[in-house]
Amino acid sequence: MGHFDKLQAKKVVANNVDLSGTLKGDRREVVANGGTDVVLSSGQSGAVCLFDTAGASSFTLPAPSPGLNFTFITTVLATADHVIKVNTENTDGFLGGMIGASTTQAKSDAFSADADGSNDVITLGHSSAATGGGAGNMVYCCAIDTENWAVMGMIHGVGGTLATPFGDAQQ
Repeated sequence: MGHFDKLQAKKVVANNVDLSGTLKGDRREVVANGGTDVVLSSGQSGAVCLFDTAGASSFTLPAPSPGLNFTFITTVLATADHVIKVNTENTDGFLGGMIGASTTQAKSDAFSADADGSNDVITLGHSSAATGGGAGNMVYCCAIDTENWAVMGMIHGVGGTLATPFGDAQQ
């Protein structure tokens, strides 16, 4: 084997991926909700998912497989439920937690999912808006095995008393 001190190539293909272009950064897929129930696929892993309407909307995660991950961001003040839910209730679940801050009071709180992974739903901004209905909410979910999604996030609630966004059903 020789040395490659001056190797030049016009086109490089590795594992059927053309590497001849210039990589200038990472741009992730953006999935806008539009006020519907969007069912995500494993092929969309890494996507930024936007709650982009004030009305009721939801995202359903695919079956967990280690390494799948999604970031959810609320872009408007919610007037109805914004929901993140697992693919198979009572089988898949959430682990981890979120920090919440009130947008109208000098209060904050921390919330954790049930330690056994039994929570199936994250509800942001239901009618009281105490579970995080503010624009700028950000929730990250990463599958850590074939049953659980690790969660971390920062949510903005409205009012003096914040409430957990985690539940076994939509709140």
